[in-house]
This record gives sequence, structure tokens and C-alpha cells, in this order.
Amino acid sequence: MFPALLPKSAPFFAMLAEQNSLLRRMAGLLVEMLDDVSNMDHIHKEIAFLEEEADVLHSQIIRDLTQTFITPIDREDILRINQEQEECMDCLHSLSTRLHIFEFTRIRFPALQMARTISAMLDMSRLMLEGLTHRRDCHKTRAFRNLRGECDMLLAVGLAELLDEQQEITVPQIMQTLKWSQAYERMSILLEQVNALAETIEEAVLKNV
Repeated sequence: MFPALLPKSAPFFAMLAEQNSLLRRMAGLLVEMLDDVSNMDHIHKEIAFLEEEADVLHSQIIRDLTQTFITPIDREDILRINQEQEECMDCLHSLSTRLHIFEFTRIRFPALQMARTISAMLDMSRLMLEGLTHRRDCHKTRAFRNLRGECDMLLAVGLAELLDEQQEITVPQIMQTLKWSQAYERMSILLEQVNALAETIEEAVLKNV
């Protein structure tokens, strides 16, 4: 009788999973954007649309938290995961906007491979969230760190390529180098945010499993 009188918790795990799904779709679109520059304009619009959808969900999670007395895990953990995922999507959208503005005609392999690896890292974040939902450790920390190491290596290679290119120094060439430097900087910011998300989920798993 008494449990029936208690207010029901909002489906926070389901909402976080939906948010993570939007994040992974955006990461997949980023890979497509770098893999096919001819379709960059359309893909950028898709990413922007998904971010708008994610903003609504982010606000809904916060609103439901303020109105819910009982939560499946600490409300602070829910809030942090919600915020970290939202910031990942902000970084993704910012990066896609920068790529769209720069109008690259050729994509560098380290950048494409880095986007693919970040997408794989976010796939692991889904498994980590599922582990949190079902109160089990999915043991993805080491694999996640290995992918992080690959991204660090790709970033170093990409930046080194910019400095090592043996070409005649022209204004267009200098502009391309500056644009790619900014693109890699945005990718580095995204990587740090994805890593922060994984650490936040991992902390929540350790507290609740």
C-alpha cells in the first residue's frame, strides 16, 4: 500500500539513454561529414537539428529532476551525466559548424580517423550507461583509454603533418594550415569532453554497482 502512495520517479535512465543515442547519431554524422565533403551542407543541417532536439531533452531532464523526490541514483550523478552529454553535443555541433564554414575540399586522414575513433568511444559510453542502468560494471574503462590513446596519437600526427608539408608558402596554403589548426583544436576539445563524460559515468557506476 505505502509504495503505491510514493511519487513515481521519472524514467531518468531511459532519458539519458535517449540523450546518448542523439549524441552517437551526431558523432556518426560527423564521420559522414568528413568522409564525404560533397554532402557537408546537408549533414551540418542534420547535426544542428539533432542538437536542437537534444537541448529540449536536456531541459526536460533538469525539470524532472527538480520535480522528483525519489531518483534511481543520486540526482547529482544524473545531473552530471546529463550535462556532460549535452556539452559533448555542443562540441560536436561547434566542430561541424567550423568544418562547414571552412569548406575543405580535401579531408586529412588523421581527422577522419579521429572522428571514427571518437564515435567508437561514444559507442562504449552507451554500454557504460547500460551497465549503470542494470547495476553492473561492463568493464570498458581500459578499452576506452586505449581509444583515447589512439586519438592522442592521431592528433599529434595530424598537427605534425601541417608543420612538415613541403609546399611553396602561399597565402592560400597559410590559410589552409590555419583552418586545419583550428579544426584540430576543436577536435581536441571534443575529445576532452567525451573523456569527461566517460569518467563521470564510471564514477556513477563505481558508486552504484
